[in-house]
Order: sequence, then C-alpha cells, then structure tokens
Amino acid sequence: MGKPSTVTSNHYSQPNLSRLIDTALSEVRLLNQTLDHKLISAIDQFHIGGLRATMDMIRLANFMPQDLVLDIGCGIGGPSRTIASECNCKVTGVDLDLGYCKAARTISKSLRLSDQTHFIQANALHLPFEDQSYDAVWTQHITMNISNKNALWREFYRVLKPAGKLLMYEVTCTSDDKEKIKYPTPWASKSEDSFLENINNYKESLNKCGFFIEHLDDVSSMAKSSIKSVIERIKQNGQHKPGLEIVLGGRFSVMMENLLDSLNGDQLNVVRLLAAKSSS
Repeated sequence: MGKPSTVTSNHYSQPNLSRLIDTALSEVRLLNQTLDHKLISAIDQFHIGGLRATMDMIRLANFMPQDLVLDIGCGIGGPSRTIASECNCKVTGVDLDLGYCKAARTISKSLRLSDQTHFIQANALHLPFEDQSYDAVWTQHITMNISNKNALWREFYRVLKPAGKLLMYEVTCTSDDKEKIKYPTPWASKSEDSFLENINNYKESLNKCGFFIEHLDDVSSMAKSSIKSVIERIKQNGQHKPGLEIVLGGRFSVMMENLLDSLNGDQLNVVRLLAAKSSS
C-alpha cells in the first residue's frame, strides 16, 4: 500500500500473480503437512524479517480475541492471517492493488480463514470505514510510499476507537540527505517514488495528531541479518524455492542488496513503534 498513484501500484504489481500463488501453494502442499499460515510465510510476509517480525509485533500489540484489527497495506495478507490465527481476532486488510487483494482472499480461503480475514481495495488516505471502527491499526513497510504522512496519521486516528493502538514497523531514513540511498528498493524503483522520513519527524507528527508513543525501538540489526539470509538463499537456490520473488520478480535480489547497502551505510534504519490514541 502506498502513495495513491499508478506509479506505486505498478511498482508492486506482478503479472499472473494468482497463477504464481497457486503454484507456490501447490508446492507447499507437496510437503504433506497441514496447510497453515506458518508454512506459507515465505511467500506472504512482504516485509523485512518475515514471520518473525510479524510475531514480534503481535507480542508487542497484546491483542485480545475480540479486537478488530485494520491491516493497512496488507499485500497478499500474510500478517492479517497471522494475527487472525494467533490471536483469534478479526482482521480487515486494505491494499491499493486489487490483484493483491484477490490473491489474499484466495490464500485465506485455502487456509480456511475467510471468516476471520477480509480484504478490500482501498486508499490509505481515504479509508472506507466509519469513525472509531477499529481497536488497532497495523502497518508494515508502507509509509515510505506515502508523501502526506500527516494525512495518513489523521486517517489512522479517525478510524481508531478511543485508546486504540497504532502498530508500525517501518523503514526510515537517518537524515535529510537521501542521495546515497540506492534504488531500486522493495518499495520504489527510483528515488522520486520514495518518501522516506526521519523517525524524529514521525514522532513529532504523530504526537501533534494526538497519538501517545508507548514503545519505539530500532531493529536494524535484526533487519540486516534477515536480509543477508534472503540474499544468500536466492544465490544458493535461484528461483527454485518459493519466496518473495513471486511478488517482485527478478528485481527482488537487486532490491534487497541495495536495501542492505543503505542499512550498512547508516542511510536507513528499521524501527518498530507502538502508539495509542487518547481514551477520550
């Protein structure tokens, strides 16, 4: 999910995504194990750290079974299904790309999670939900695609119930000097389509919108280790083992190498944040 434009949508779009997903699911079924969200996490957790990062966020969130969770930029629905499975929550996922939403529904049906997960095409800046509809808003690697972050925070605040939680796992820049960041990256083909911000700007603008930051940590070390493992897997296995190449195609390896270079060069960092809306 990202900046509401065809540029962002085209960056993430993958021709024949449904067919690729069906093929990947078939390969997983050949393992002769019960199909569940953990078995397919290599293809549907579209963020650094994969399933581990999602589980770490779930522990931070401390969801209750009755919670209604809104997953912004849900991709093909991996985190939504993980939340639903692990916490017995109902999760609505929204994404700008209709193909992703269709693939998310297909996978949820295969995992018998259609009753707990719902996916719709929507713009993060104009969410089709009533005020105070959700107990939690969840994002993983979407804000780099959205230029007007203040508008995004306001929309998050609007749909959250009083005392609702905002959970974010995002790539941020370390300074205003962004010229050294290499592209393409997993979120943008070129710098003009990337809207990175310093974490200090995040904190300031979230506070001004009415959020109280309860937890913030830098998880760049974990991110670098995870990216190294992905790059090594691709080098060793080529395209033979299903992974996020299904979504981003042959560019994925170069994107990950560029991302790792920028993290190693301290131009980027990866952060995890929990904020809360006021209770009144």
